[in-house]
Amino acid sequence: MYNPAEELSSISFDKIIGGALNAVVSAQNTSSLTSVNFIKSVGFENDENGNAIKPVYVDFKYPKEVQPYQAAVPASAYLSVVKRGSGYSADRVDSVEVDFNGTKCNVRLSVDSEGAVRGAELLNEASVSKLIEKSDFQEVSATISHTEEEKGADENAQEAEIKLCKREEQKEKPAVYQDMVLQVPILTIVPIPFIRVSSTDIELNVKINSIYTSDKESSTNSSAGTSGSAKFGGLFASGSISMNASISHQKKNSEKEEVKKEYSLNIKIHAVQDDVPVGMSRVLDILEESIVPKKSNEAA
Repeated sequence: MYNPAEELSSISFDKIIGGALNAVVSAQNTSSLTSVNFIKSVGFENDENGNAIKPVYVDFKYPKEVQPYQAAVPASAYLSVVKRGSGYSADRVDSVEVDFNGTKCNVRLSVDSEGAVRGAELLNEASVSKLIEKSDFQEVSATISHTEEEKGADENAQEAEIKLCKREEQKEKPAVYQDMVLQVPILTIVPIPFIRVSSTDIELNVKINSIYTSDKESSTNSSAGTSGSAKFGGLFASGSISMNASISHQKKNSEKEEVKKEYSLNIKIHAVQDDVPVGMSRVLDILEESIVPKKSNEAA
């Protein structure tokens, strides 16, 4: 009688599964060597003996603005507080007329809570435009008089002094550029292959479907025969009887058994791009720190 358990026990599960796992480990080893060879061949210059001597750099040239564009600015006048004084009204925001050596200007003052002048603004800059356009312009000072109310409120009030100043004309200046060279290690700008097998699924399907045939056939034949005769007679009749008998027996047995066995192995491997190893990450950090823009020898 066929026994399937004997078939299963004869299968080398350890070799089938172990062989698949060994293939995965071997593939991982080959991937690691590929990463090493990539780093050595692409990222470093090698000597005649194949030893890495220095990183490979890529040069990038680009113009860098070293001086921004400056628009033309005409000459203008502004006021500067020379002496802040005291006793001025805090709500004094009206226009005050100030005489700068014959040039009268309307000025708006800003006064703090203590009665001192903290700022002054020209209201009619056009009136002094001709004055400041002169090449021999000299800064002119003037005092700010108190009102009658301010004098009555503080007898010790001191007058503030402001100065009419000139802001020199500025001509238009174009932007200035300098050609720069940026040397970047190639390993910091190209992806380094670090392939890692994240999971391996081994599915082994065993299907017993072997062909095993056993034919058993037996036959038995037997035969027997007999014969006889008899005579009789009487008052009215007489005669004889004869008889022949034959018996035959045949027996035949047939037995057939068929078994098939099949094996199938399904392996699923999931590979991903692994993170950069800690050592390589530190090397890349050192290379990134070496990236410093330098001036190009070519003219801007």
